[in-house]
Amino acid sequence: MKIYSEIMKKAGERLLLALSLLILVSVIASAQERATPYIYALYNPVVIAPDQTSGNVTLVWDGGKDHPYAEVWVRVDQNDETFIVEQGKGTHNATVEIGKRYVFKLSDSNVLLAQVSVTVERRDANAQPTPAPITTPDYQPLYAVNGKIRWKKAYGVVPVSSTLQDSIDNRCISFYVAALDPRTNQPLRGDHSQMWPADDEGDYHVCRYALKLPAATQVRVIAQMGGDGLLPNPDPNPLFLTRAWVGGDPSQSQPPQGAIRAFTGSKYVTVDRRTPRATVDFELYYALPRSDGPK
Repeated sequence: MKIYSEIMKKAGERLLLALSLLILVSVIASAQERATPYIYALYNPVVIAPDQTSGNVTLVWDGGKDHPYAEVWVRVDQNDETFIVEQGKGTHNATVEIGKRYVFKLSDSNVLLAQVSVTVERRDANAQPTPAPITTPDYQPLYAVNGKIRWKKAYGVVPVSSTLQDSIDNRCISFYVAALDPRTNQPLRGDHSQMWPADDEGDYHVCRYALKLPAATQVRVIAQMGGDGLLPNPDPNPLFLTRAWVGGDPSQSQPPQGAIRAFTGSKYVTVDRRTPRATVDFELYYALPRSDGPK
């Protein structure tokens, strides 16, 4: 009887693992599908050092299921368009130069599907650091949610620059917090969250945020990375989901095989005159096929 119970227990665990894996694969697949074609650029405008003349921009696009052979083109200033790649969806790193204006276009059979403009700015060597738009972690606009996003230092930081220090200094630039309508699970397209680095907490990096909310309306508050054009699904860019980050423990800077980066802490909140503010904290972790929380 005991042996039979052990066999059934292990069979149940295998079944749960298989179901969890199917759910995870479904999440990743749905994140990579979008009805409306799009193309956007990470870290736009591109900011370069005073002694540099060019930088890199990461393009992310998806032509959707109706455009599996979509093409990416670029127009520099008023010059003719130049072909980059024929690929229905993907990412691409492009070099951009100071003083030039770039328009990256997604098209199919000469029909424009989407486009994004990219500019390059040079950081002033004598400029004083720009103060954060929100000066203290306790500040919030009326009717708002704020809090923090934290993750283990061993995980590293998003490689937003070719130098480790720049990536550490800008470790919050890839994160954002959004509000979803609980009835439709669609994002509320209004104010964007403001992010800024905060003092680290022991073995954790910390980012603070503030997000304005509509009054007397229940919303679901979530944390994500990258672009928000795919909400409520995560940005499918491997840089955010699965690729190794920098500056951490090499053995922990990349999710294990079959896992992705995700966030705990999502909550339903309502702000009104009686309770005009709310606090929601998040933690980034590696979502394994079966996971009961941060690892």
